[in-house]
Amino acid sequence: MQSSSLKEEVINGLGPDSRLRIVIPLVVAISFLECYAQYNLKNGRKNKNVNCLFVSAILYGFICYLLYLSYQYEGMGHVNLLWSCISIILAYVVGFFIFGEHINKYGKIALVFAILAIYFSHKNDENPAGE
Repeated sequence: MQSSSLKEEVINGLGPDSRLRIVIPLVVAISFLECYAQYNLKNGRKNKNVNCLFVSAILYGFICYLLYLSYQYEGMGHVNLLWSCISIILAYVVGFFIFGEHINKYGKIALVFAILAIYFSHKNDENPAGE
């Protein structure tokens, strides 16, 4: 059956902790690149600069490559969850430290939930049978 061969490819002979240590930096890089690509697109649209479109396309191509690498170690669902949560965390951190934005109690709760989502997703990966 195809699912067993896919499972071997995703696991790649590494335990959950080792795989997470490899995937987290990849996903952080993806999140930063996506943030910059979107900023570049927005700026290019605002300033009517088509070159920004090409730069963003190159950045998104690199994002695809990093996703390709990350799928060697984790499944699509886990990588996507990490990407979403890390993007949320980075947006708050950049907003707070770079732009001086305030984080109210609901934002802090959102950050805690994003971190918990990563934690519980990893726990599920450690014990997929749910025992």
